[in-house]
Amino acid sequence: MLFPLFVDLSEKDILFVGGGAVADRRVHALLEFAGHISVVAPELTEGLRQLADSGRIHTLQRSFEPEDPKGRDFVFAATDDARLNRRIAALCREMNIPVNVSSDQELCDFQFPSVLRDGDVVIGINASGKNHRLVKETRKKLEDIL
Repeated sequence: MLFPLFVDLSEKDILFVGGGAVADRRVHALLEFAGHISVVAPELTEGLRQLADSGRIHTLQRSFEPEDPKGRDFVFAATDDARLNRRIAALCREMNIPVNVSSDQELCDFQFPSVLRDGDVVIGINASGKNHRLVKETRKKLEDIL
């Protein structure tokens, strides 16, 4: 079981490796909390491209390079290449950078919750990466309450 921890990301440098739907959803969820988000990927969703064009995120439209995590505070591996995700996780561990691998909970130093916000109230919902349906049901109930 994981302990819920709320972190000030406003001055943190966050890297996403991968430019698909998972990265898109997570980047959008972090936007109001994070000060600096970069995305490295050969291809980007339209949503990520729009965020880059508006200056809200920084993108490097190319393949991942081993130096990319250096100096980052958090890294999210969100590619559809399991071998690359494992490599990213290993590099981050060598550099003492917390990493989240969207496709493999066992490689994660932290998990990405479902986030619900109502004014100053921020709720993170997580089921240890095991029951996404339960998380959605719980989120719906909490939305109804708020």
